[in-house]
Amino acid sequence: MQYLASFLELLRLKFKPLTGRNIIKIHEYIVKTYNDAGESAYECSVLSNIALSKPITFRVPKVFKLLKAQSHSALIMEYIAGYHLDNYILNFLLCGNSDAVKIFYQLGKAVKELHNLDLHGLRNSFLPSSSHKLKNEVIELSGMLVIWKIIDYELFKAILNSLKNITLTNEIFLNVSLHGELYFTHVLVQGSKIILLDFHNMQRGPAYFDLATFIESLYVSLVFSSYTPKQFALLTEAFLKGYYGKDLNAEISKSIELAVLYVFLRSMRNLYAEDSLVMRLLNILGIRRFKVAIKEVILPKLTA
Repeated sequence: MQYLASFLELLRLKFKPLTGRNIIKIHEYIVKTYNDAGESAYECSVLSNIALSKPITFRVPKVFKLLKAQSHSALIMEYIAGYHLDNYILNFLLCGNSDAVKIFYQLGKAVKELHNLDLHGLRNSFLPSSSHKLKNEVIELSGMLVIWKIIDYELFKAILNSLKNITLTNEIFLNVSLHGELYFTHVLVQGSKIILLDFHNMQRGPAYFDLATFIESLYVSLVFSSYTPKQFALLTEAFLKGYYGKDLNAEISKSIELAVLYVFLRSMRNLYAEDSLVMRLLNILGIRRFKVAIKEVILPKLTA
């Protein structure tokens, strides 16, 4: 099963939609090219500002040069050797190796420090920024997915019922410096240091988005398709403990679960819109994992 999962992930990467960005390793350097010159200048500025802040719990690649042409551009950055996070995750899932739990705790602390950085010039997000707005988005998205026959009416009713008695904490709506694409694939581990990559989508917005996006990336990756979302419980708990520390409580945990549900529904909508036949087939697998995670993990936690 693991070989099949790896093959599917390679297939996904081969046929994924073009992003307008590409990465090439040249000796000890990384060259990241962009079709959008403004995007390269933005990421260059973000990385430079983070480095100037001298974060303690994480680091980002050092930028050496920004090359700009009329329609294309490139960033020349340092190459950082490190272990990909999926190595730790698979060791945990296969062998019960506790190193991953420690790494996830450290990552939570690193994301908290990133969020607290006072970075200027960040774009503003348009994410739901209050309990009322987030709940309304969940209702609207799930209703849309019923109409498109991606989820059935029974799941839709279960989602609506989960919203009735939940009170969302203001903690998850704090306006912070978001990574914007906090997937496990954008994290490296180098010794005791967390390395965060890919900041082209950094923005100001509600803290829940990065936390929920990271959890989503674990649940639905085809690399882990032979494992159930429940098997990630210790890792996600360690991640949130690292982020919230002693302040983590049942109210915050439930609020994050609803945020994960929102991110799931948002991603399912986006997957449905994919035109490529190969990507549509792969996205069917992804949507199945979304629905399994909603039924087996998220809704039970929201209604507990």
